[in-house]
Amino acid sequence: MPNQEDNKNSQNGLNRQINFPAVTWDYRLINSSKYGLGLVAARNIKKGKRIFTDSYEFMITDVQDGDVLRLDRHEKASRRSDVPVPATFPLSHEVLTRTHGVPALKPDENDNTTAGTISWMLECPGMLINHSCDPNVRDDSHDAARGEAYATRDIKKGEELCYDYTLQYYNHGPFFEKCLCGTACCRGKMMGFKALSDTEKEKILPLASEAVRAMHEAELGTGLPVKHEQVTFPPRANAERDDDDAVLRLVVPGPSHAEAPVRLEQDESTGKYGLFATKDFDEGDLVYEFWTQLWPKESQPFVDMVLSANLLPGDPKEGTTIRVNALESAKRNREGELLFSGFDLFTAHSCEPNLVYNDKSEDEDDDWRGAYAARPIQEGEELMVDFNTLLWDRTYEVLGDGVCTCGAKNCRGIVKGFKFLSTESKEELKNMTWKRTSSTKVKGFTPGEALTPHVRVCWRENGSSVPGGLVTSSSDDESSSDEED
Repeated sequence: MPNQEDNKNSQNGLNRQINFPAVTWDYRLINSSKYGLGLVAARNIKKGKRIFTDSYEFMITDVQDGDVLRLDRHEKASRRSDVPVPATFPLSHEVLTRTHGVPALKPDENDNTTAGTISWMLECPGMLINHSCDPNVRDDSHDAARGEAYATRDIKKGEELCYDYTLQYYNHGPFFEKCLCGTACCRGKMMGFKALSDTEKEKILPLASEAVRAMHEAELGTGLPVKHEQVTFPPRANAERDDDDAVLRLVVPGPSHAEAPVRLEQDESTGKYGLFATKDFDEGDLVYEFWTQLWPKESQPFVDMVLSANLLPGDPKEGTTIRVNALESAKRNREGELLFSGFDLFTAHSCEPNLVYNDKSEDEDDDWRGAYAARPIQEGEELMVDFNTLLWDRTYEVLGDGVCTCGAKNCRGIVKGFKFLSTESKEELKNMTWKRTSSTKVKGFTPGEALTPHVRVCWRENGSSVPGGLVTSSSDDESSSDEED
């Protein structure tokens, strides 16, 4: 459990924070003195259905002592937990290889003499699922990077999510001589796949991860040997800094981890990154979903965004580090607080955007958001939003002269924020709606408004601008009440 020194360390710029949503529509984090951290289903899930619909799973191949999981909205999770859920969870090589990490196999296309290389990874949110000899969660993929968690039976809201660790660990990992799962088929202990009887091995081998199967077949002599190597990220910037101005490193998943049909691509001439569609979209289609949270460090507008494992061809290399500035690219919530939104921060501005957000119908009990097509989008097209409809006043931010150069046919000429638009433009945007796919079971479309709640709140306040700085409130943005189990 983190101590005061761990929590202090998590606030300085030397650590990498790995974002972990503590509460989503799919699950909530719990903590107990007996089992420690775990995940509980936040909804009823039918047998065979996917467990994590709008959560993300990603892996990293490097953890340094002092890094932490940042348990976002831990206060909310603590309300229904026997023991308070901490703000952070300290990571180390021991944590990675003995308690929460998972061995993953990466085939080597240039080496036919081995089955591949095994290194230890972290998966979110799966890394905090506890063990059971009779699990209600199982992966349908042997690839640890792409594995999707499905229900082995009907799961009720409030039931703990559990996984059979023998499917993930071979001869090293979070082993225990006495299993506490309490199921009727409990094996009594969990010492990994290698310790099972031949009969048990044969029974569950088809369900095991690629890494476990490769190590098992190598030991039997029926498969190629495996290599073991722990890959690391490039050296960290600001490693010598220990003050509050050091830039925080935050590991986040790229678009492919969110199953988003978009690509993060760097312009070689400018060095800037942008989002591009990898398929065609009709007006109203959901283009992608993304997680939002309050900007992680109030005193520092910069964050070094570290991209996790690249899953698809064309993804930026794992460990790619991009410095983002909240004052240039972040959106605000209705209270005026700046938000961190991962790869969504790389959308460009246009006075004729092809994206609109779902802020009007956002579920305040879950910080996932959706970006919808404001018009037909073609494969390869850059994704753009209208910054003037997202933010009230951008003049105190790093904008230069605030002149818009989007090149749209009806360009308004400025990108200073909604406050500075003409009365005609304000009224036009106020009444503008786009069709978007309904999130309910009702067929058809629902309208998406152009203006965000932040802009509407500021406008209702007779044009009073949002104060400068990173945040305008100390709130944790938890205005909604908890739904009862």
